[in-house]
Amino acid sequence: MDMPLAHNFILALAGILMIYAAGSDAARFRIPNMSCLAILALFPLFVLTAPTTVPWLKHLAVFGLVFVAGYVLFLKNIAGAGDIKLIAVIALWAGPTYCAHFLFITAISGGILSLGIGAATLIRRHLSKTKEGPALRQTPIPYGVAIAVGGLCTLALLSHPDLLQAQI
Repeated sequence: MDMPLAHNFILALAGILMIYAAGSDAARFRIPNMSCLAILALFPLFVLTAPTTVPWLKHLAVFGLVFVAGYVLFLKNIAGAGDIKLIAVIALWAGPTYCAHFLFITAISGGILSLGIGAATLIRRHLSKTKEGPALRQTPIPYGVAIAVGGLCTLALLSHPDLLQAQI
């Protein structure tokens, strides 16, 4: 198999797994461990087929930092375990070059998602005759969707690194 073709195939597989994780989170508020493990397992293949040298030790350092920071958020009951695992494994792919972009896009996407779900909850409660249902603070947000949006944008940058470099 041609290396650029193999590289793009691996990026596409990672994207499909991210979409699967987002769909699972949206449907059941659970991100399957197997999707995170599969994305993790694809990373060495990404490194081996990359058209340029990937500083994989720096990528591992970013993964470790994001995972530890996420674990602290999990311990404080601020974020779910699945969300943290997915963020960490996508940060591995993003590395030091694209991690800030990934986290920024994820945060913006999460804010839009939260506003949309919050508005839908308020409208549903307003239109409901019983006025029952979860309070706005207790409405769950499938944040895996926002993480996947950030991850897909990161994969797009990884497939066309010249896009970002032209802006700098």
